[in-house]
Amino acid sequence: MVAEMWRVVGHTGAVRLLDHSIESDRLAHAYLITGPPHVGKTTLAMDLAAAVNCERTSPPCGECPQCLHVWGSRHADLQLMGVAEEEGRKAIGIDAIREAAHQAHLNPFEGKSRVIIIEGAEHLSEEAANALLKLLEEPPPHLLLLLLTASPDLILPTIHSRCQRIDLHPLPIEQVAEALTTRWEVPDEEAHDLAKLSNGCIGWATEAWQDSSIMETRDRRLERLTDTVAAGLEERFAYAAELAGLMPQQRTAMHETLNLWAEWWRDLLVAKATAEDGNDTTSPDDGLSKGALLAAIREILRTQELLDMNINPRLAMESLMLSLPQIEGVAAQQ
Repeated sequence: MVAEMWRVVGHTGAVRLLDHSIESDRLAHAYLITGPPHVGKTTLAMDLAAAVNCERTSPPCGECPQCLHVWGSRHADLQLMGVAEEEGRKAIGIDAIREAAHQAHLNPFEGKSRVIIIEGAEHLSEEAANALLKLLEEPPPHLLLLLLTASPDLILPTIHSRCQRIDLHPLPIEQVAEALTTRWEVPDEEAHDLAKLSNGCIGWATEAWQDSSIMETRDRRLERLTDTVAAGLEERFAYAAELAGLMPQQRTAMHETLNLWAEWWRDLLVAKATAEDGNDTTSPDDGLSKGALLAAIREILRTQELLDMNINPRLAMESLMLSLPQIEGVAAQQ
């Protein structure tokens, strides 16, 4: 049975694997946890940090001082690392990894294991990645290293090969909605709406419920999208340059924007297909075939793949702008 005190929503396969590894004392010294933004990577990592330091027989118990200190981010043996500004760009630099390596070789002070969680591991600088590789090659026996990333293809193969990989996938919409109502006490209707917009990423849904600015940002992106599909090439290329400027520092924001675009075109495709089946008369009269709408979705997904391959972002975005059909008078779907 999967432990009930793991706080992460869903991902029962990953939880079951880690729970069994702890019980059998066969936990790896390093894990690469992958998945889209807000899918639950950090929560799973914190759960695992609590479990390896838990004082009870069925970790994590969620009640002992070790679990409470980890979940409160105040455990002496827990180190959380993330992206910082370095020479005008966002990165995880060599100094941060050297300090982490130094701490890793010290004996645990409060619990049984030292745990280092590196969020946004794809942002490791070349020097930092090489320093981390040395730690992975000769890890102290009391160390657990957790690398989190939304872009595993950007992780050095030498680092990748020394970690056990755990992939987290978007959750079913029904599971997100249920979690919102039961854990966060979101009313049923709002929970269902947020779940549909979350694309299976529970973290986005909870943040959107607690912070209205997230929905405002989404609405602005949708409005900009509808303006763009109605615009000429000059305006499209200007927007392409603006979006390209997000890379690589704001890779997550870029992917969130493109995911929203794919969702918007997908909604148009569904409306078109429904109307042609004679079940709906609300499909926009955009003059586009289902094939053209499907091609637009494919181009957006292809652009995301190109960006993950570190293709020049401006060229990739300009190519996308050239490929998207022009539509006038289409409102943003809310």
